[in-house]
Amino acid sequence: MFHVVTKTANNNKWCTQNGIPERLVHHLCLTRDVHTALLHAFCILPNHLHLILTPGSAGLSAFMQSFKSNSIKDIQTLLHRKISWQKGFYDERIRDAKQQSSAVGYVLGNAVKHHLVKEIEDWPWTSFHFSSICDPLDIW
Repeated sequence: MFHVVTKTANNNKWCTQNGIPERLVHHLCLTRDVHTALLHAFCILPNHLHLILTPGSAGLSAFMQSFKSNSIKDIQTLLHRKISWQKGFYDERIRDAKQQSSAVGYVLGNAVKHHLVKEIEDWPWTSFHFSSICDPLDIW
């Protein structure tokens, strides 16, 4: 299981523009299904995205490459302009229950950390509001 952060190129704030978060969620689910991965939690912010996921047998790099390449094609079509993800991504392997709990809390609370909202439940683009599409976390 990993905590993954991926950012937009040049810190552009397109991830939460009208219609885009829904497409990002859609592509996360498609990528999860294609890679037989598990998507445990996420938070979509204006210029980056946090994920807690178990990537499946193809591995984390394959999951992220697939998600980023397919989502960007779709979003460029929606926006009628060229945008991109920053190359690469940051990942941290989650090794125990304490780290898992901390990572999930960090992901769900990220919009509060960035002063976008005062309460976690006020930010619409987290797995807090999409629990039906998220895979349960193992209890360690």
